[in-house]
Amino acid sequence: MTQRGFTLIEIMVVVAIVLTLSAIAMPSYTEHVKRSKRAEAKAQLLETAQFMQRFYSQNDSYAQTRAGVAVAIPDALARVPRTTATGSENYTISLGVPAATVATFVIRAVPRTGGSMASDKCGSFTLNQAGQRGVTGNAAGNTADSCWK
Repeated sequence: MTQRGFTLIEIMVVVAIVLTLSAIAMPSYTEHVKRSKRAEAKAQLLETAQFMQRFYSQNDSYAQTRAGVAVAIPDALARVPRTTATGSENYTISLGVPAATVATFVIRAVPRTGGSMASDKCGSFTLNQAGQRGVTGNAAGNTADSCWK
């Protein structure tokens, strides 16, 4: 009479193969997810720059309206992703330092403290009125060019 089934050795080999594949796949998957979140933040930063350009064309200033009201990033552009509630976003978009002037602005996409992107290797993204892209708080070896790709 023949017995059907698997031996303990066969099961252990399968488990070892699955663990090895998951050890390779998980870091790759995690980096892919982070890369997609960075792409979303960069796209929204570019959209915010377009808002600032429209604001300038209407007011001849990046800093304030003709009536003297200071510029403010609309709520729809201030959180990445937009559909999340405050406190659950991956990035927050705001006017950077130095503050907007008549002829200049800097906007920043800053990872939310305690969020999934808080310790991201690229840190915060910056963009100014001339289209110059930068990063701050990035890990060693991660340049603005490599992070903005």
